[in-house]
Amino acid sequence: MKIAEVMKRFVEPASVAIVGATRKSGEFSMNIMEHIISYGYAGKLYPINPNATEILGVKAYAGVSEITGPIDLALIVTARETVPGVLQACADKGIKCASIVAQGFGDATDRDGHELNRQLMEIVRSTGIRVLGPNTFGTANAFINFSSSFARIKLDKNPVGIVCQSGLFFHGLPEFRLTGKCIDLGNACDIGFTEALEYFENDPQVKVIGLHIEGTKDTQGLLKAIKRATAEKPVIVLKTGRSEQAARAMQSHTGSLAGDSLIWDAALKSAGAIRVNDIEEFFDTVRMFSMAPLMKNNSIAVATFSGAAGILAMDAMRDTELQMVALSDDTTAKLVKLAPGWLKVSNPVDYWPIMMGYADQGRAMMDVMNILLSDGEIGGVLFTQVAFAPKYNEMMQMFLNHLAGQYPGKPFMSAISGTYNSDFINALQQEGKHLAFHTPERAARAFSHLWQYSRLRRGL
Repeated sequence: MKIAEVMKRFVEPASVAIVGATRKSGEFSMNIMEHIISYGYAGKLYPINPNATEILGVKAYAGVSEITGPIDLALIVTARETVPGVLQACADKGIKCASIVAQGFGDATDRDGHELNRQLMEIVRSTGIRVLGPNTFGTANAFINFSSSFARIKLDKNPVGIVCQSGLFFHGLPEFRLTGKCIDLGNACDIGFTEALEYFENDPQVKVIGLHIEGTKDTQGLLKAIKRATAEKPVIVLKTGRSEQAARAMQSHTGSLAGDSLIWDAALKSAGAIRVNDIEEFFDTVRMFSMAPLMKNNSIAVATFSGAAGILAMDAMRDTELQMVALSDDTTAKLVKLAPGWLKVSNPVDYWPIMMGYADQGRAMMDVMNILLSDGEIGGVLFTQVAFAPKYNEMMQMFLNHLAGQYPGKPFMSAISGTYNSDFINALQQEGKHLAFHTPERAARAFSHLWQYSRLRRGL
């Protein structure tokens, strides 16, 4: 079976057998089937439990051999010592794909775990069944309302594909919850990064790919897959295990080798990937690429509510390839007409004194932003503001969403501070039109990554 068809069965299954389905339900029951039903999944479900005739109103079976209909994906939720037998039964039934939740195989420290892992690999080799895991959350696909995770998660239809080695990434951050599609490789005894990347590279619903890498047994295959994918869409990589202690911890988590961090830096850069340093930067960058167009050049204009915020933005860009260039004569002249005579107009543009000269202060901000966003020589625009109060935030959301709609081809981001900034940023994220961050530093970092990939795609 071609890898595209294999991965579709993992991420887009039309029918799912849950081997070891529990009869417990409710909060903390970790009932995978209950979660799948709650998401609104429209596919066929087959709970397997020899001690039940029905689970959550769905007919239950004693084993996969009793099921007469086709099964795209088997979720194996049984104790580790039973997994090889269950996997063999799935293969005998003709099931082509299985996701294994249990831990204690290649990641184990005991001989039993490694023997069980050997048995799994022998079944894979002899039958052709493909395995995700063990020790995996499985897959999630918001576009079909499906997740095989034993933890209840939030599904959002974002144009993002995540490949990870931890269920942590199924949850995301408050301003960017679960991505559109997610594949947790777990121990990756069979399905690995190369297969997942090939799927996402050719997936029209995915605009950006995020990789969380602890380790891999096929580094060359991974780098080749990244290089192919970056020709189509950005690949963001969080390679963990920079310290010796972290590398040892990862060995026990996934059973994979971590590798030297500096070597990974060079290899990932050569492959065209964008490497980030922490989970906050990972989600910021993935979120940014899901919404922002590519940059034409690396010049940035900043419109700021205060001189201090403008200086913070300048400092944030100091060690990047971004340029806080002087504004063109034409743009400067237009801004000078709006500004009081005592104000020196430069980049950053301090729009507060300009607002004070307007009866309609919202109109003042709109005029300033229209001038900057319409300047073809500016590669991107950063807007800074304070989230003063909920009522004010609603007006600012409308303002920023309107501008984003007027200039879809111009990279345009905001740095929003203040007591109510989290609610403000989350609301903007849900609307999906304008990209905002908590600090100028985070916004500048996102712009820097955007320029890095824009330069690669434009051959600069």
